[in-house]
Amino acid sequence: MSGQFKAWVLTGPGKIEIQKFEIPEVAEDSALLKVEAGGICGTDKHIFLGHSPTAPFPFIGGHEIIGTIAKLGKKANEGMAVFGGPLQEGDRVAIAPTSMSCGRCDFCLNMPHRPGFCPNRFAYGFGSLKRFPPIFGGYSEYICLYPKTYVFKIPKDMPMKKAVLIEPLATALRAVERAYSPGEAFMSHGYGVGRNAMVLGVGPIGAMVVAFLRYSGAGMIIAQDLLPSRLEMSKQMGADFLIDGTKPIDKRIEEVRKLTAGLGPDVVFEAAGAPPAFAESLEFVRRGGKLIEVGHFTDNGTTTIHPFVICYKDVDIHGSWGYPMLIFRDVISFLERTILPVEEVVTHVLPFDDLLKGIELTGTKEVGKVAIVP
Repeated sequence: MSGQFKAWVLTGPGKIEIQKFEIPEVAEDSALLKVEAGGICGTDKHIFLGHSPTAPFPFIGGHEIIGTIAKLGKKANEGMAVFGGPLQEGDRVAIAPTSMSCGRCDFCLNMPHRPGFCPNRFAYGFGSLKRFPPIFGGYSEYICLYPKTYVFKIPKDMPMKKAVLIEPLATALRAVERAYSPGEAFMSHGYGVGRNAMVLGVGPIGAMVVAFLRYSGAGMIIAQDLLPSRLEMSKQMGADFLIDGTKPIDKRIEEVRKLTAGLGPDVVFEAAGAPPAFAESLEFVRRGGKLIEVGHFTDNGTTTIHPFVICYKDVDIHGSWGYPMLIFRDVISFLERTILPVEEVVTHVLPFDDLLKGIELTGTKEVGKVAIVP
């Protein structure tokens, strides 16, 4: 296979351009992926806007990746972590972007289930073009897959709008699984079947948190957002009650307390990525409850909190940063079995050349997940 392909290159904050590259020769231990679709994450938009001081410019973004194996090295199956049977050319797959941790640092040796902590890792969608070999992201027509990549086969008949959600669904599922700790729901410790939950911020990630809460057997699910369209989306994903985030906080707290027998939700998820929402989450959660912070993947600033509330409520606070790669298996199983219309989270599918328009749309009114199709 020879010729050229196109990729969007982020050259600096607010600077992005299409460049052409030669289709690479595939080494014995590697593979060539023809990208089917790439989702636009809110993190990608923040990086584009210059909100990430560690962005590895120049690089090709896009870490929500699905595609087809176009070329397979003879020993690729030996060096990659492949799920769903040995890889063959023509297989449709999803890629875990943070696959390539070093395996040697303290985090890799002692916390292998937290690959995002590895300081030496390379990730598809976050790899500088200055390194060799370069690691491309999903805003490209082709991607070279290297050893250590976690590759998950996906059904050929799974609709694109479902399949492109695999990576962001992994983020949402990890947040829900963080709430299970320490795993004794019958003792009112952690999340479990029948527990009441609240999600602040039901954009794409928040809506998918709602979906996993419903799928996993939550009792009452309360969703809060500033935008009516997002609240309506959360209802489709399984939310029972919707809270208008534009109302005064005391009115909202009163409303939530009435819904929860005066106690507050057992588990609250902050998925808005807005610092004041974290402070609000502390007010909503019940005494002895849990708060899961999954909204702040970029630094959006600080907020004032009241430490006494944390102590008085004896509340557990968990951050949720990334996910273990194996969680992709559970996401694919969920997508194959759920009756929830999760594909409706994808509201816009744009051609490859319209990536900049997709970035502009991301996070705006009436817009859920935006996908780019080469």
